[in-house]
Amino acid sequence: MTERNYWQRMRRSRMSRRALLRASGRAGVGAAGLALVGCGDDDDDDDAVAQVQQQQQQQDQPAAQAQQQQQQQQAAPAEQQQQQQEQQAVAQAQQAEQQEQQAMQQQQQQQQEAVDLSREGETDWERTVTVAVPNAVGGLDVQAPGNYTLKWNGPLHFDQLLQYDLVTREIVPHVGNFEWIEDFTALIWHVNPGHAWHDGTPLTAEDIKFSIERAGGEAAYNDSGTYETGIAYIISAVNGTAEVIDDSTLRLPVNTDVTAPGSVGTTMPLVPKHRIEELGDEGYNRDGLASGPFQLTNFEPDIEVRSARNDNYPIGYENLNRKHRAWAKEIVQSVRPEPVARLAALQAGEADVTPSLEWELVQDFVDEPGFEVLFDPGCCPHTIFPNTLVPMFEDGSNAYRDIRVRQAMNHAVDVETIYTTLATGREQRAYGIGTRQLGGMQPEQSGPLTMEYDPEKAMALLDAAGYPEGFESDFYGTAGFFAWTDQIALSVQQYLDVVGIRTNLQLDPLPDFRARMAQRDVPGLHYYFTNQSPDPFQVINAEVAEGGTLSVAEYPGSGIQELVEAQRSEFDPEKRKQYLNELAQLIYTNASWLFLFETVGTGLMTDTLEWDMKGNSRDYGGLWGIRPLVT
Repeated sequence: MTERNYWQRMRRSRMSRRALLRASGRAGVGAAGLALVGCGDDDDDDDAVAQVQQQQQQQDQPAAQAQQQQQQQQAAPAEQQQQQQEQQAVAQAQQAEQQEQQAMQQQQQQQQEAVDLSREGETDWERTVTVAVPNAVGGLDVQAPGNYTLKWNGPLHFDQLLQYDLVTREIVPHVGNFEWIEDFTALIWHVNPGHAWHDGTPLTAEDIKFSIERAGGEAAYNDSGTYETGIAYIISAVNGTAEVIDDSTLRLPVNTDVTAPGSVGTTMPLVPKHRIEELGDEGYNRDGLASGPFQLTNFEPDIEVRSARNDNYPIGYENLNRKHRAWAKEIVQSVRPEPVARLAALQAGEADVTPSLEWELVQDFVDEPGFEVLFDPGCCPHTIFPNTLVPMFEDGSNAYRDIRVRQAMNHAVDVETIYTTLATGREQRAYGIGTRQLGGMQPEQSGPLTMEYDPEKAMALLDAAGYPEGFESDFYGTAGFFAWTDQIALSVQQYLDVVGIRTNLQLDPLPDFRARMAQRDVPGLHYYFTNQSPDPFQVINAEVAEGGTLSVAEYPGSGIQELVEAQRSEFDPEKRKQYLNELAQLIYTNASWLFLFETVGTGLMTDTLEWDMKGNSRDYGGLWGIRPLVT
C-alpha cells in the first residue's frame, strides 16, 4: 500500500471531498485510486496480517525475498503511474478547492460590501430619516416651469444620463454613456443596463428621445404639439431630431459644441414617456414617476414629501463619488418654514437634519454632544441680475444698460461686511464664474479687478450716467430656499438706497421667483445665483449667453458672446480653459451683474447620521447620500 502523505496534505489544505471527486474524475483516477488517497486505517486487521506475514517470512525468507524483489521490479512502472495519477488528482483538487474558496470569499465580500464600505458604524437599514425643510410647493413634474429647481423633488427621485465624479470632477457614465461621431456633429447615447422606472417599466432610448424633445418644448402628445418647460437651454446644442436605433441606443445630432454631452447628460432630468402620454402634463405633475434612488410615496404641499428607498436601483454603494443606491429606508421632508422651527425640530428629536440654517443659529452647536454642524463650500455664488432687455421708464430707457450704473451698484454695496455679519465670515467674493469652476479667476487674478466698496464713487458714477438724483427700480428675491437670502436682499436694498437707487423689494418662494425671471421681460433687479459645477457651461448657457433661458442681462458689442461661442467650439482643454478665463474676466470688468459672494453652507445634523458627499455640498440635492447609523 502506498504512503498516506497525499491524504495528510489534503487534510492540511482542508480540501472538500466534493472537490476531490471532481478532480479525480478529470484525472482519470477511479475508486481504487481514491481509496489509496482517501481511505482510513483499520488497526486490528493490519496487526493480524502483519503477524501472518512475519511467520511466513521466517519460514521461507530467501525465496520470499527473491520473489518480492521480482514482483517489485515488475510493479514499479504501474505503481509509478498510479502515483502520478494520484498526484495529478490531488493537484487538480487543490486548484478546484482554491477556486471554490475564492468564489466564496468574493460572494461574502459582495454581501458585506454595502455595510462595510466607508463605514464607521453599522448601517440602520430600517430607519426613516426626517429632514426639516423650509418649503415644498409646486408640482411633481421635474421638467415643469418653476419645478425644476425644487431640490426636494429632483435629485432624490430623478436621474440624468451622466454624473460628475465628485473626486476627479470629471463627467462619468450614469444612466447612459456617450461617444462622439461624424466629426463632432453627433452623439451616440447608450443606455446602461438595469435602469427602470419605479413602476418596473425599463428605461429605454425612447425615453431619452422623449425627455430631450419635451425639454425643448416639443410634445406630440399634446393638441398644441408643445410644452413649456423653461429648461430649453439644457439642450441648446441639439441640432436636429434624435433617432432611436434600438432600445438602448440613440443618435443625437448636435452643434459642434464641446459642452453638448455635459449639458444634455448632467442637467437634463429623464422623464417617462409612457406615463406622461398616459396622464398628460397636468396628471404627471401630480404623479412624478421617476427612476432615481428614492421613489415618491406621498406629497402634501407645505406639509411633507415622503420617499422610499428604491432597492432595485442598479448603481451600487461602491460608487460613493456620485449618486448611488440609498441607505435610509425612507426620507421624510417635513416642512418647517421658519429657521428657528427647523432648529427646534432637531432639538426635540422630531427631525434628524436640516441642511440650510443661518450661521448664527448653528454656531453654538459646534461642540454640542449629539450634534454635528454641517459646514460646506456652498453650491452657488450669489448674484443680482439687472434686466437690460426691456425698458424701465416711460421714455423707453433702461438705466442698467449703462456700464457706469452697473459699476455704481457694485461700488455701493459693502459685500464683505454683509458676509462677515450675516454669514460665517469665511465666504469669498463672487466674480461671475465660480472660483472652483474651469477657467474661474483666482484671488491673485481677481483681486486687482475688484470693485471695492466706495459709496462716494458710486454716486459720482450715477451722476456721470445722468442720474444725479438716482432712480427707482423693482427688486425681486427669494425666501426660504437658501439661508440668509432675505436678510442679504434687505441689506443690499439699504446700501443701494444710500447712493440713490431706491428699490421696491419683493421676496417670493423660489419657484415663483424663477418662473418670473425665466420670462425675461420683467424689468428691475433679480437676486438669483450661479453654480459651482466643475464646468461652467450651465452658467454660460443659461445666464450669460444671448438668448439663454435666464439671460436677463445681455450686452451686445461687449465681446462676451464672441467668447461664449469660442469656448463652445474649442475641443483642446487648455485652450478652452483660457477662453473661459477671458470670459470670466470680461463678465466682471463689464460689471454685467451686481456680484455678491460665494456661499458657505451651514446646517445641523444629529450624530447618528453619516453624510459623506466627497467634497460636494451637503444640501437638499444630496439627501440620497445620508446613511443612518445603528444607535
